[in-house]
Amino acid sequence: MPVLILIGALAALRAPLLRPAMSHSVGRSRPLTMLREEYDLIILGGGPVGVTAAVRAAALGHSAILVDATPRTQFQFTGPTGLFSKALRDAALRIDVGVLRSMGLGDAAIWSQVRELIDSILMKAGSNNARALAQSRVPHLRGVASLAPPDGTSDGSVLVDVCFTCGTSDRGDASPPARTTRVRGRQALVATGSSAVRLDAVAELYRQSVAGHIRCFDSDSIKALAFLPRSAVIVGGGIIAVEFARIFAALGARVTMVVRASDLASSLRRVGIDAAVAFALQGELQAAGVRILFDSQISGWEVAPPKIAVGGRRPALPLRVDVVHSTTGRAAGRRPLDADLVFTATGRRANTGGVNDEVGLRAAGARLAKNGDLIVDACLRAAEGVYAAGDVIGSPQLASTGLAQAESAINAMFQPQLAVPATLRNWGAAVPAQAITGAETVTDAETVDAASGGGGGCSPEALLADAARYPVGMWTIPEVAFVGLTAAAATAPPHNMEVVEGIGRYSACIRGHVHAVGTPSEGEYLRGGSVGSAGAGPGGGFTPLTGQALKLVATRAWPHRVVGVHIFGEDACELIHLGQTLVQGKSTLSDTLSLIFTAVTYHELFQLAARDALSAIAALDWSALYRRLAAAEAAEGPRFGAEAAQAELMEMGASAAEARAATQVLFASDGRIIPEATFVARAARTMAPLRLAAAAGG
Repeated sequence: MPVLILIGALAALRAPLLRPAMSHSVGRSRPLTMLREEYDLIILGGGPVGVTAAVRAAALGHSAILVDATPRTQFQFTGPTGLFSKALRDAALRIDVGVLRSMGLGDAAIWSQVRELIDSILMKAGSNNARALAQSRVPHLRGVASLAPPDGTSDGSVLVDVCFTCGTSDRGDASPPARTTRVRGRQALVATGSSAVRLDAVAELYRQSVAGHIRCFDSDSIKALAFLPRSAVIVGGGIIAVEFARIFAALGARVTMVVRASDLASSLRRVGIDAAVAFALQGELQAAGVRILFDSQISGWEVAPPKIAVGGRRPALPLRVDVVHSTTGRAAGRRPLDADLVFTATGRRANTGGVNDEVGLRAAGARLAKNGDLIVDACLRAAEGVYAAGDVIGSPQLASTGLAQAESAINAMFQPQLAVPATLRNWGAAVPAQAITGAETVTDAETVDAASGGGGGCSPEALLADAARYPVGMWTIPEVAFVGLTAAAATAPPHNMEVVEGIGRYSACIRGHVHAVGTPSEGEYLRGGSVGSAGAGPGGGFTPLTGQALKLVATRAWPHRVVGVHIFGEDACELIHLGQTLVQGKSTLSDTLSLIFTAVTYHELFQLAARDALSAIAALDWSALYRRLAAAEAAEGPRFGAEAAQAELMEMGASAAEARAATQVLFASDGRIIPEATFVARAARTMAPLRLAAAAGG
């Protein structure tokens, strides 16, 4: 969709990059004369992907120009869409709304402080990115860009038309006559990002002012929020919805989430979250006062009838939202929700120009998937001379993967020898090309082969084919982050691993204990360390989390490689990068235990979890040994006693001393074999021979 734009000037540059020609055409401002007749690269999009690509191209000695469609009412180059939520979260942690209200400050004054903090973060990000462009000598135009058809004289060049007055003015008036210019380049990179998908049930509410404010937002328009909400309805159960639900709760709002799925584990499964982490997150949200309506969706809205404010202090909530069952469409006991803010987070759609091909992609020879994503090959090439990166090419649609795609695309254009295939580990669920691109047919040239592309394995197919390629972070309070496989994914096809889980609880590490003193989680530390997890092989159980924790998923078989790391707790989005290193490096539990960390840091959690995983492996091995001895007892009957057990153990390779030690643990005082659980616990406690148990387990 076209967006309002203006031309932007880089004041830091010593020489002007755009020079106005002496022309005074009626109905048009003076046309622009470009500093260069042709650029090596034209970048469509001024988000973090576009800025990264521009700086990278300049670093390689190539000329680049960037076209940014940021509206005049917003700061330029302020980073990813999610930066606003991070800034709002930071403000919620710094500013105690309840305390300020108790001191008599009004909501307008409190929101002014929140907004000032947010804007300072956004402006700092924007100025840093603008400075990076200036230092790299990359000019930029503030306008709507579209690929133009060849003009017959371009000699293979890519042509891009930039419109400076497309759309409407800031006041909503009809736009003035179009002012455009044409840019010529050897290559183009499409980095136009994505836009929030709006909910039909509240389509009119996104634009309608109620009680003096716009009160319905999506993940793009929320940046224009102009008041402090006291009650919020969050529609959706994905990462963005969960983040904003927790943030608004921290800002003192009464929050209700409306989620189509039956629980958060189901709602977040597609992003790879561990089920135990999801349920722990769900419990934390509810403990923070967030009400969650599962199996639900909103069906409509109305302006709520006026109410008398209690004590004359609190105005009536202006909106009433209707909620129905997500499957039947009936109310089924669900009452309407009163709120003064509705926030919808129901997905995002690639900015590819829609049915009118406003970006010119189809005219340039590019293809779009059924869901609107721009289809690229393994080199991130969409058409001859046209590459793409970031949200516009589809999942995973993360800022981090978008930046990696920007670097890979530039390498594929200008330094193909650097765009070597990534060495991918077969740990993530493979995703067919057809499922990603939405294409009805996939030719041989389009067959997904993550290791075949010049894009360094950064195509959507390559990234989604390996769960270890990138971590996922959720900026909730506390944070959630994960990388690699969950135990459920590891045990399922195509991996079919037998794995165990090891858990390190925040309350069991020194730093966590310091932070837990005086809180409800302090008791966890006083009860002792981690508890060995159940076996996670086919049919095995998984250990639930009762609080903030770090979980390692490791193979049961030697050498016990770490294949997944899942964290729910403070600094999770920082800690996960060590987990990423462990998983990508195929590190083992022993490798993890051999690391030396700075004292009193959360990194101790990795070693607590590694020890817990080894305890779980030992417990499984002792169980295998017990069952073998129990089978011998069943076969021998009354004749099977201590001496027969020792003989059996020695046949398995145990020394006489090891056999005696194990036998002492195995039999009760009456000469009968003790229960399996008792045997396993006693064997671990008395340090019985692990080598023997492992041999029995194998």
